[in-house]
Amino acid sequence: MRWLGLTLSTLALVSFPGCNDSATAPGDSTSFDKLLAGHSAGRMVAGGQLREGEWKISFSGHANISTDGERSGRWQTKFHSVSIPEFVGKKFMSTEIVGFGFAPSDNPAECTARSNLYMAGTLDGEPGYFVRVLATDAGKIGGGAFDTFRIVLYDADATALYDTSDYNPERPGGDFPSVSNCAGASRAELDNGNVKFWLPD
Repeated sequence: MRWLGLTLSTLALVSFPGCNDSATAPGDSTSFDKLLAGHSAGRMVAGGQLREGEWKISFSGHANISTDGERSGRWQTKFHSVSIPEFVGKKFMSTEIVGFGFAPSDNPAECTARSNLYMAGTLDGEPGYFVRVLATDAGKIGGGAFDTFRIVLYDADATALYDTSDYNPERPGGDFPSVSNCAGASRAELDNGNVKFWLPD
């Protein structure tokens, strides 16, 4: 996969409870913070596109979680063309990381690790929106392995407004085919970009 050439500080290890891959939203009985509290400290840097026929989403950003659980980062997602007309051309932007964590790969032959990232931000400047990102990093495994990505947009009431994945047919969206890679089958193959994790050894 392409190397982004970013300088990182030294990362250390923190123990966490187990990680769940369900699409948790702010209003769910299990809070996002509780769900993701305590995987290894680390950093994710990602940028690229999801493309499928006429549909296109681009994204870029980074997120960090330190050994003491402090989170920081910056993110943007552009919904260039999606099947929900009200979101076509809109941009989500965030500097508020609500939850972030890593979990081991369920399939080491396909990816090195997986992550869950949850952010509060604005949609075309309007506050009250959240984005959840599920990502996997194929690292330098080779042999056809690839990074995968899923983006879910929520409103302030924790209602899913758009989901890139076709894994749940009851969700609005589903423009990008899900693939079985690393952890479950809810993510799409990344186009024209890279997901990179830096984790403790």
